[in-house]
Amino acid sequence: MIALQINYFIKNYKYEIDLILLNQDIEEEKNFFELNSALHIHYLKNSSTPLKSFYLKVKSLNKILNRINPDIIVACESDIFSLYLPKFVNRKFKMVYQRHDTKHLNFMGSNNSIKTKILNTIKKLLLSFAGKDYDKFVLLSDAHRTDWKSLKNTAVISNPIILDTKDSKAKLDSKVILSVGRHDYVKGFDMLLYCWQKVKEKHPDWMLKIVGKRTGNIDLKGLAKDLNISDSIILKGHTKDISKAYLESSIYVCSSRLEGFPLVLIEAMSFGLPVVSFDCKYGPREIINDSIDGILVSQNDIDLLADSINHLIENVELRKQMGDKASENIKRYSIDKIMNQWKTLFEEVVLKK
Repeated sequence: MIALQINYFIKNYKYEIDLILLNQDIEEEKNFFELNSALHIHYLKNSSTPLKSFYLKVKSLNKILNRINPDIIVACESDIFSLYLPKFVNRKFKMVYQRHDTKHLNFMGSNNSIKTKILNTIKKLLLSFAGKDYDKFVLLSDAHRTDWKSLKNTAVISNPIILDTKDSKAKLDSKVILSVGRHDYVKGFDMLLYCWQKVKEKHPDWMLKIVGKRTGNIDLKGLAKDLNISDSIILKGHTKDISKAYLESSIYVCSSRLEGFPLVLIEAMSFGLPVVSFDCKYGPREIINDSIDGILVSQNDIDLLADSINHLIENVELRKQMGDKASENIKRYSIDKIMNQWKTLFEEVVLKK
């Protein structure tokens, strides 16, 4: 998303941009995403010891900032250092923070060890004061504001649709249900398989396709076998041609327990797919107009999720009506509209005394 913003701002707004990589060494592998050649990239000095690494990071950061003298500094990392970045900068620059993760990701794992409890207590205290020194603290959705309600400087700018549909829309006549994401507990694919067991009983000729990177966190193949639904499940790994998956499907399902911002939902809707989604934190409720361009289901209600999928399977015209509404309503997340929101925010911050 940062690469997308950088390339767009340089190409369309003629911004001069410097990218300072806080945690990547110059000797590391080159950036995965293609970046505009006009971008200036800087690396910070690091050390093998945490305290010395912190000192070198702050020192080299200030040296770079004083040399380039930017109008605005935009911090994009989710760690404590970045949340308190204004404290470590020598001079007063206009500063904007953009948050791409949920607040709970700053905490340690869910185990109940004494060490974890102590670290999480310290982090909770630090997070209660974090972000206050920024001119603007940008979140992905209004739902995220509840986690940062102590801040008075918040703004909401969602992520844009990245995929170019080329005005292509799914025909919605294939007997395929799609879900996209890594095989992780938070994505709720285990619940989706239990749901699919119920759907298959009524519609054995339909298939569920799950596209995403397989991890060691959850064994979907094993669970599908235990539920006796392997013959109606397609598990496809990460693909660069995700557009094809959207176009070959008729319904998109989001079974997540939690989302930072479900970009796959707006991607699916941009291809004219009606969506069925758990009403999880954060984002589905702001993206989906319930019963108009998709269906919102009470969190973790597997029976209702199955009923909603069956409802769209059995009502072709409703499916197509919702798909048409989805592709139209989701245009509010077009890249031009979202980037113009960023441009407006930057201009307001610069002009603010």
